[in-house]
Amino acid sequence: MRNSCVIPCFSRQAVVGLAIGLAVSEGLVAGPGTATGTEPGAAPVAAAPRLFTPAIPTIPESVSRPAGWPTGIPASVSEHVLSSIRDTPGSPLEPVDAEGRPLPAAAAAGGPDAATAPEAAASSGVIQADYEKPAAGPAGDLPGMQSVEMALVVARVGPEVVLAGDLMTPAATEWLAKVSPNLEAEQIQELKLKIYEQVLPPHIESLLIYVDACRTIPEERLPEIKAKVDEAFDQEQLPQMIKASGAASLLEYEQQLRSQGQSLERMRKMFFERALAQEWLQQNARSTGEIPHAEMIAWYRNHLDDYEFSARARFEQLTVKITPSRPRDVAWNTLAAMGNQVLEGRPFAEVAKAGSEGPTARSGGEYDWTRRGSLVSKAIDEAIFSLPVGELSAILDDGDALHIVRVTERQEAGRTPFIEAQVGIRGELQKQRRQKAQEEYLKRLRDRTPVWTIFDDASQLGSIAGRNRDRRTR
Repeated sequence: MRNSCVIPCFSRQAVVGLAIGLAVSEGLVAGPGTATGTEPGAAPVAAAPRLFTPAIPTIPESVSRPAGWPTGIPASVSEHVLSSIRDTPGSPLEPVDAEGRPLPAAAAAGGPDAATAPEAAASSGVIQADYEKPAAGPAGDLPGMQSVEMALVVARVGPEVVLAGDLMTPAATEWLAKVSPNLEAEQIQELKLKIYEQVLPPHIESLLIYVDACRTIPEERLPEIKAKVDEAFDQEQLPQMIKASGAASLLEYEQQLRSQGQSLERMRKMFFERALAQEWLQQNARSTGEIPHAEMIAWYRNHLDDYEFSARARFEQLTVKITPSRPRDVAWNTLAAMGNQVLEGRPFAEVAKAGSEGPTARSGGEYDWTRRGSLVSKAIDEAIFSLPVGELSAILDDGDALHIVRVTERQEAGRTPFIEAQVGIRGELQKQRRQKAQEEYLKRLRDRTPVWTIFDDASQLGSIAGRNRDRRTR
């Protein structure tokens, strides 16, 4: 499976660059090389945790969300929505009433002022959602089961959470559906874990940069930047995604995403994260300065073998094959007649199209630049690098066919001079500088940003892989 972006690459970097550049120009964001309050090697200054927009998984309709469950979605909107992801990851659950106000400690603990048992359970802040496996039909067919699975926390990068749904893209889901019809539930889960493991490293790298951007860019500027990126997503990326999915409308595409445990808002959020990370990486890992001439000379001298080239030639070819119905002498006379037509002034291409049996006969018998030693026919290879340019060869016999060739252009073996190679050398050295700057920047981010994945804990990984259809989900 190819390791690729979760979402199509950002095609309007100028939108993000303009928004971030505006923040830099106004002194609201520290640009590359600008002091940010944390010197290299020093402990990073703790930033206020950024609010996390919860991903809301659905659950079977037989289970209702208690009125006191800690979520920002009013009970009047949906009675069948469960949120197990808090606004601030890692914070303790706090009991709230139906309006979202914190409950007194006595009521939450079941003291004298506590409500009845069901009401206390509904407002305790720790509500267990449960369902029983139906008597018939696989558990995987239960409504919402896929959405619950997509809410599995696969990794944490600083304050950000990576869910299974962030990694199981529509393309990955489609591939899994093709290869899993005859597989057991445990085998399908193992395949999903392999997908997570494969696509997680670049996802974490992008999220590291995104977290750094959110740590630096003033919080009040992020909505403006996000609005511009969302506009680019809706105008350019979304139509392409709808077309690629085969959906006839936006509504149909959203239904496809929901059937895969995805949502349009999640796709838009991931697009914003990657676009911002891409632009922020360029802002903070930019290589500056001109490449010294002496450095380019040194590179050229250390890579002389890369600039050596063998002789090459362009040529035209007439061919007549030797077959049981066309013995050698008949083939010889046929080819000789074709050669005479060329000598009498008929264009070589016309003769080749009319009677040649070579692989390029339809294009007039022409061969583009050919390196010495690259042809199967040794007779032709020797001829095109020894004949005078523009002269017809004698009839060449390589056993299975007879040929006449004419060289149209030839270059002898040699070495690309530095003056011609220096543009490419400069580009290569600039590329190496950028890669080094990016590696150093990413190392600084890794050193100061905590990262956890399910692959760090073998016991937890084993429990996830061992899940089966008969287990109860809480």
